[in-house]
Amino acid sequence: TETPATPTSSAPATPSAAPTSTASETPSTSAAATGTQPTSTSTAAASSPVPAGAHQVTYTVTTTSDLTANIYYVSADPPDQASANKPQFMPMARTQVGPSAPWTLQTTLNDPTQWGFVSASGGLRVNPEFRCEIAVDGKVVVSQQGGSGVQCALRPW
Repeated sequence: TETPATPTSSAPATPSAAPTSTASETPSTSAAATGTQPTSTSTAAASSPVPAGAHQVTYTVTTTSDLTANIYYVSADPPDQASANKPQFMPMARTQVGPSAPWTLQTTLNDPTQWGFVSASGGLRVNPEFRCEIAVDGKVVVSQQGGSGVQCALRPW
């Protein structure tokens, strides 16, 4: 029997285990460098067991207008800052997002306070009012609102 990690009210600890990560989303399609391409969905991704010392991170992006968004997100703990922008750690999803179709992705990060990041942008004649959110172990830890783009991060980038 597998038991998911219990959410705590304290800030996530930095584990010393080797970085591992798995990304999952509902529904899935193929194409991205990580082997998964998140898509718009109006339901949250199903919970999966989180390895000991790791944290479940959920990224959510919404807009007030239907549009095609470019969404960059950290899907796995990179070995260092220089590697963080490589597609294997920060893929891009180009997907439809709208008021009734938020984009949601769940992944597992060992150190979300260092690597938790999602950025979304897209162009319309009308401001799409982007909103992003990062939840760690089920608790929303950051949310931001922006006009034609938005960025949520758990540390300065």
